[in-house]
Amino acid sequence: MTDLKEIDIESVQPSQLYISEPKYQAAKEDFEIYGWDSYKPVPVKRIGKDVFFTDGHTRALLLWQKGYNKIKVTPDTDDMDWISYLASVQWCRRAGIRSIRDLSERIVSEQEYQAKWLALCEKLHTQHRENPILNVKIGIVTSAGEKSGICGEILRELPEWFGIDSAVENYVREVAGNIFYIAVLYEKTIGFCAVKTHFGNNAELYVLGIFPEFHRKGIGKVIIDKVAEDCKRNGIRYLTVKTLSERHSDKNYRKTREFYKRVGFIPLEEFQSLWDESNPCLYMIKEL
Repeated sequence: MTDLKEIDIESVQPSQLYISEPKYQAAKEDFEIYGWDSYKPVPVKRIGKDVFFTDGHTRALLLWQKGYNKIKVTPDTDDMDWISYLASVQWCRRAGIRSIRDLSERIVSEQEYQAKWLALCEKLHTQHRENPILNVKIGIVTSAGEKSGICGEILRELPEWFGIDSAVENYVREVAGNIFYIAVLYEKTIGFCAVKTHFGNNAELYVLGIFPEFHRKGIGKVIIDKVAEDCKRNGIRYLTVKTLSERHSDKNYRKTREFYKRVGFIPLEEFQSLWDESNPCLYMIKEL
């Protein structure tokens, strides 16, 4: 969803629990004055397979009530608190709000809107400012199909690191046989790590991916800490990982190397032709 387009209005998940009645009436008057086709595209966000409204719920509801099946949308490219949006989407789903039509019976006074919705959002934002990943949960997936599905969904959102389709397809196949950790936040799987074990004393981070909206939040560290904890308990002495060497100028893999160093990995050896000469491999290790 990179370009302006129309989308099935009922396929978009709402991310707020209530509609302000004064705002609803004002928007309805604007539609009646300027015409129903004059509206600005409604902002939406796609994270993996999930698409949700980030704003414009009132306009979307009015358009649905007017009989629109498809509406104009635009991708929300702002740097938003996407963790709070995940929480809002979870609240909506638990309240039975799965499409914009479900907000028809949730039009409330401005006072109720302030108390029931805006105050709740402010409390959530405050919590996330203090600890954005307080509610992250690390689990293990055993279903081969589920592993491959999660891997493909996330890696395809990371073209700066995984831009070669054939390589992504190889990861999707291979992770089915790996130990597979996932990071879940507000019921959304936002990251994963596939692990291979060698000779009973080494665990290799085969591939790790996190949706870009949740980078630099500490989620990668939480995943690796859990992997290290499990490995240690099982008598495994080392964690290793292969990544692109600093001989390559790619700025994204420079960030990757910096991340691994922050979580305790050190460079061990460089293999200039393991992959190919234009992609020298750095082998890193973390002693447990």
